[in-house]
Amino acid sequence: MAASGSRLALAALALPLALAGCTQFAFVDDGTSVSWGLTNDGVLINGARLPTRGEDYWMPPRWAARGLHYGTDELASLVIYASREVAAEKPGPPLGVGNLSPRGGGPSRWHGSHQSGRDVDLLFYARAEGGERVALTEMVNFDEDGEARYPPAGEGAVVHFDVERNWLLVRSLVSNPIVPLQWIFVAEHLKDMMLAHAIAEGEPLGLILKASYILHQPTNAPPHADHFHVRTFCPVSDRSLGCRHRGWLRWAKKGEKYPERPGRVARAEAVLEDLVALPVRSYLAFDLLTRQDALAAAR
Repeated sequence: MAASGSRLALAALALPLALAGCTQFAFVDDGTSVSWGLTNDGVLINGARLPTRGEDYWMPPRWAARGLHYGTDELASLVIYASREVAAEKPGPPLGVGNLSPRGGGPSRWHGSHQSGRDVDLLFYARAEGGERVALTEMVNFDEDGEARYPPAGEGAVVHFDVERNWLLVRSLVSNPIVPLQWIFVAEHLKDMMLAHAIAEGEPLGLILKASYILHQPTNAPPHADHFHVRTFCPVSDRSLGCRHRGWLRWAKKGEKYPERPGRVARAEAVLEDLVALPVRSYLAFDLLTRQDALAAAR
């Protein structure tokens, strides 16, 4: 209750200051978005409204009706960018977009997080039994074989997790030039499928390693076998204004702090050859490699 009270008090202070352009508090409103606080205890000022339909994405009716369409400028741009990247490489139905944040941020009846404009839920790309790509209008849980019943209630048809397009989405999100990602929450077995596909396609080792860090099954929440939950880091412009991260900053610390070195790449490629036939969760070996190099660099 105390944390919520402090969030509301600071939000009440921040908004008038933003509107007034008050330099006394080092908060000058330039019309761009500001993510303030934590993802589970924050607000959103001047949030960008993502339209319910774009060229290569759409919000199915359930989410279009909720009004949780607001995010940072960076997050809204990222959804548009990633959906276009996938469509350009593998045309098909548009990307399904779920909840972002309420206008002004804060809690909603659907989420404890999604409060500061840095979270978005994305529906999975799917294929029908015959292989054709289909647009899901509901989130459905894909099992260990990448299959689900759609619609989820009753005698629905079998649909399949579209590994190819879902990996392209992850690849675009992870390597985007707009804003760094903290997490893509997703079930472990679906993460394994996508990384195994990336290995088979010969994707760059550094990209696979980065994705293996950012893709993560939540520990204190449902496994996310029915959608991606994407979370960005605080935009650089918002960090001095009160934007805060929470949780492990694993990739930012381990994957980007230390420069790539030929010896590390050669050793990692040797490990990769041994892991191809194993579950991709064995990428813990790469974590150990990175830790070893970090220690060596610090000496």
